Amino acid sequence: MPENKKVQPKKILISFIIILIGTNLINYFMFGYRPAKSQLDRLEPDPAYALDATKLQEEMALFGEVLELVSGYFFETVDPVVLIHGAIQGALEALDDPQTRFYDTRELQNFLTNTTGSFSGIGVRIIDVDDSVVIFETIENTPAERAGLYPGDRIRSAGGEDLTGQGVDRAVELLRGPKGTTVEVNVERPGAAEPLLITLERDDIQMATVSSRMLEPGLGYIEISNFDSHTGTSFSEQLRSLEGMELNKGLILDLRGNPGGLVDQAIQVAKELVPEGEITRLVDRNGAIQNIHYSTASLKPYPLVVLVNEGTASAAEIVAGALQDHEAALLVGTNTYGKATVQHLERLSGDNALQLTVAKYLTPSGRDLHKKGLEPDYLVELPAALKYYRYFLPGRLEKGNYGPYVELLQEMLAELGYAVAPNGYYDNVTAEALASFQKGAGLTANGLFDDLTWIQLREALDQAALTSDAQLQKAVDLIGQPALWAHLRR
Repeated sequence: MPENKKVQPKKILISFIIILIGTNLINYFMFGYRPAKSQLDRLEPDPAYALDATKLQEEMALFGEVLELVSGYFFETVDPVVLIHGAIQGALEALDDPQTRFYDTRELQNFLTNTTGSFSGIGVRIIDVDDSVVIFETIENTPAERAGLYPGDRIRSAGGEDLTGQGVDRAVELLRGPKGTTVEVNVERPGAAEPLLITLERDDIQMATVSSRMLEPGLGYIEISNFDSHTGTSFSEQLRSLEGMELNKGLILDLRGNPGGLVDQAIQVAKELVPEGEITRLVDRNGAIQNIHYSTASLKPYPLVVLVNEGTASAAEIVAGALQDHEAALLVGTNTYGKATVQHLERLSGDNALQLTVAKYLTPSGRDLHKKGLEPDYLVELPAALKYYRYFLPGRLEKGNYGPYVELLQEMLAELGYAVAPNGYYDNVTAEALASFQKGAGLTANGLFDDLTWIQLREALDQAALTSDAQLQKAVDLIGQPALWAHLRR
């Protein structure tokens, strides 16, 4: 019997959020820059640390004994650095705070790349599927897009190294590199008889975090995917552009799936939209205020609606929470993630770093969102098919499989109008429905869910989402109610 898929649909999204989840960084340091004094020196250390210093020395000596014995007598050769880093990771895990973590040199480089939003490479977002590295998205105007790489392509090797079972981290190391250098990739394309051997010249990649458009004359839409070092400037430029096109009906700010990022960039965005007053305050473990961020902006002359969901987290919640508290916007969607802590990135010796949670932020009214999130003004759910399809990465499915992945596939087919009941069993009815979809998409109608079907199904649901986005439609409807906005402005 084929292997059954047992991952809950909600966990499909949650696990993806864990991969993407942003960090509210107070500050961070690039390679080559080392402050003369630790930024943590401005904080008061816990007095208990000094009281337990003698005991701490005893325990560190104990750890040294264990390290020496394992390094010298374990039945296999052991790298002491691996043991020490593992011990550090274990100590931080005991804090039960996923945002506090240790970065080795490679991990730190990847982290800083994500926060700056720029790197040199080929321009793809990749994922692990069935021990293969699969392109999830190509970034616009990059070597990958220009070379014709597509979502669903499996990168079998890069630079001559087989990537089977190697994982995304190793693939990233091989695909990134200095601008102007080249890398040869072996690509297995769904539906192609032979693999493709493509040589790409690496280039500087700038990941766009802000996109905007006019939904109709006078009604603007801006989406922020996360907050990196360019987000604030990009947002300001695109907001000005929309306002220059007579943005008189209203603005919809889409923060759905935004995992957060840099605090200063979220503050910069908030200063454009939040009317004069507090944006957020940072408090320490004792509740003492460490810092307060303010806005001096005027209330926008047009209505503002913010779209949120369970993927809206950290820095994105700062913006949404401030707007809600000031009654400057209405929130539409579902409850947000609830990540209200801020981190400091402290550089360590050996080009390592410690990301340490040092404070918590509150909304202007003093609300603590941690592990609670923001409750939208208008609760609007999306069908599971439209809610999770972008994170649906099951690999191959066929008759005989059962479980949540199959159920989600059935819900997606039903959303597209095919007669199938979501029961979690890949039965004849499911196979026939999928075969009908495949026929309509110009694929071989075999009723088997494979990579090529995944690509076509995702594209079909992308189109369905444009016309069936109940959250977006609710935002448009609210903006069209002048009496509602007049009440909020009194």
